[in-house]
Amino acid sequence: MPTLEVVDHISIYRNPHPNLTSEYVAFPAIRALPDDALLCMCRHGTARESVDGVVVVHRSTDGGLTWERVGDLPKPPGVSEGACLPGGFGITAEGETLACFNYPWTEGAGQLVARSQDGGRSWSELDRINSAPFERLGPGGNLVTRSDGTMIAAGEWGEEGDNPDWAATMTRSTDGGRTWEPWRCIQGPGTDGLYYFDLRITQLIDGTLVAAYWTHDMKKDVGVNVHTARSTDGGETWSEPTDAGFWGQVTDIHGLQSGRVVAVTNHRREPLGVRALLSEDGGASFDEENGVDLWGVEPAQVRSAPVLAKPRDRVENLLDAYHFFTFGTPSVTQLSDGTIVVAFYVTEEHVTYVRCCRLKEKDS
Repeated sequence: MPTLEVVDHISIYRNPHPNLTSEYVAFPAIRALPDDALLCMCRHGTARESVDGVVVVHRSTDGGLTWERVGDLPKPPGVSEGACLPGGFGITAEGETLACFNYPWTEGAGQLVARSQDGGRSWSELDRINSAPFERLGPGGNLVTRSDGTMIAAGEWGEEGDNPDWAATMTRSTDGGRTWEPWRCIQGPGTDGLYYFDLRITQLIDGTLVAAYWTHDMKKDVGVNVHTARSTDGGETWSEPTDAGFWGQVTDIHGLQSGRVVAVTNHRREPLGVRALLSEDGGASFDEENGVDLWGVEPAQVRSAPVLAKPRDRVENLLDAYHFFTFGTPSVTQLSDGTIVVAFYVTEEHVTYVRCCRLKEKDS
């Protein structure tokens, strides 16, 4: 039975002087380019949702062993209060690199796109992917490029409050990301109370698209297993989401060169941490029993003093709890030699930063 084996752990970026200044670094998106350079974009700010946040690109040319901060992505005019969020990278049929990300702004709506023709060292001025017919959208991970050059971007629309509503959305471009179809909902809440959050899409060797969802029962306020769905017509239609056989929250997936699919997920049940799992059936089900823990939270040992602050990394009341998470949002890619690279953020010694773990498949 194939398994995953950890090769090593590396820091992508950690505040070198946390005693002097606050720098909260989180929400990474990682992507291998055709020449095996790695790009990782993260949010940098003084706090998780501070108005001074910027999206920063880090680059590695040695398979993720060392990283260089190459610069900030452009910041649009008219930014309003709210958190900027990294989205994902795309690669056009011509080899150009796209970076999709979100800033809240006072006019217009949609995701922002910057372009690079030098492997992520420099970036163009911004274009916008209009979010119509949705008012505004959250990011949805790395983009998929089909064999015919069509690019697929994922997003998420949500309304909170007493009667929350949600939609997993996608759009397509046939001209290298210069123009895009209107966004459309590919999955909304189920009549059974299940909500499907944080859509991530990957492509298999045969061209099948697989979507992964963090799935939550909003009626019972309980997290359920991650669900996956598939499309065999380029995203035109999608199957109903089904239980993928493992519990998690935000989950990224990647179709591997071996034909397997790797999933990386937040695990906010004991043991808390970040996990990786393999699928041999195209992402329909994953081997939870042989999942690998990439990083874990060690609970504080309290003797005489009670814990006065309630834990914030929890499953319940997720629309509020989300604002206080201290680790997660893993993102995964693969190098040409088969090495799997996973980026995620953690909080250690009161510093929130981004690190990566390199893995390899191991056949028993």
